[in-house]
Amino acid sequence: MNLKNRIFSEKEVNTGRQVEMDIAKVVFVIFVAMVHCTIDCVPEEALNSGLPYIFDTVIGGPMIAPGLMFSMGACLVYGRKKEWNDIVRRGVQIFLLGFLLNMCRYTIPDLIGYAISGDRDMFLSSIIYQTFNNDIFQLAGLVLITIGIFIKLGLSDVSMILIALLCSVVGTMLNGTDTGNMVSNIILGYFIGTEDAAGQVMSYFVYMNWLIMPVSGYVFGKRLRRIKDKALFYRIASTACFLVTLPYFLIKINSRQGMFGEGELCYYHIITPDVLICITTAVTMFGIYYFIGKHLSERAVKLVYRIGTDMTAFYFIHWIFVALTVQLCLNLVRGTQLLPTPMILLLAVVITAVSLILADIWNSKIRKGFQKGKTEHEEKKTKY
Repeated sequence: MNLKNRIFSEKEVNTGRQVEMDIAKVVFVIFVAMVHCTIDCVPEEALNSGLPYIFDTVIGGPMIAPGLMFSMGACLVYGRKKEWNDIVRRGVQIFLLGFLLNMCRYTIPDLIGYAISGDRDMFLSSIIYQTFNNDIFQLAGLVLITIGIFIKLGLSDVSMILIALLCSVVGTMLNGTDTGNMVSNIILGYFIGTEDAAGQVMSYFVYMNWLIMPVSGYVFGKRLRRIKDKALFYRIASTACFLVTLPYFLIKINSRQGMFGEGELCYYHIITPDVLICITTAVTMFGIYYFIGKHLSERAVKLVYRIGTDMTAFYFIHWIFVALTVQLCLNLVRGTQLLPTPMILLLAVVITAVSLILADIWNSKIRKGFQKGKTEHEEKKTKY
């Protein structure tokens, strides 16, 4: 039996939840508050070295959000609702949720801060931009809509990858676009990397540059369903990807180039070579997570699954706490949001723990209560 036949089956044999995907979500949960607290509580110049650089640029760069987007694409293959219209509907919901999050973490705290302090420059100078800027929820929404349309059109995996790769190349070429108008910069910034005349970022997680991550994850997930020997597959695939990823990391980190460079543009407006390395990083980490998952107890695996299920609520809630504690309270009480590194780590741990508890309460009790009430209402309508 050749190597391909040892790894792959003609039929789908690898179905059900995949522990490596949920561990990828758990890793995101563990580090995301630390990354955001570090960015907000450390002087900008200090982000270029030491532990802040590790959290902001290395862990907060290719190790978290790209892996999450790759995992999101792969999870679409394993989800219960994987018809194209279900995926598009979910995309619209996530996209709109992004604006609700902007209001909760920026608009409302800024208005409260201004009402208390009267400091217009601190709390109102960028309120329009912060209310309508694009973060990872908006990107995820647009991506889900796109993949749903791809499925509806019956595009092959190769066609999906080529379209996403072309978007990455075009997005890379259009980085740094400035229309000369804030509103149009914000709107256009959902799709390409825009910045103003002063070089300030006007868009985050831009669609053209990032689409390749979840699309490649989706194609990867389809292949994963036919893998009958995951251990052998990951030993080969993850090792090969690691041998590509590690030298790239070492060279680029040492030279501070690409996504490892200074400033926000190099990451949020990620260029094609960097995003391709993010894909090899994701496959490398999936292999590591798979072998970790094999050694977890049944109870630990259930906990991992539960955290993975709570991740969307967790992300929303943790940002509200970051906004209230860092961007509002610290500024009002101390006049600055800067903190020493030990205090940043402690704050991040507390925010993570509280957000996890509240996210679990939301998903296990409140959300299920809404769903139960909706189901009972629909059943009553059907009877009558």
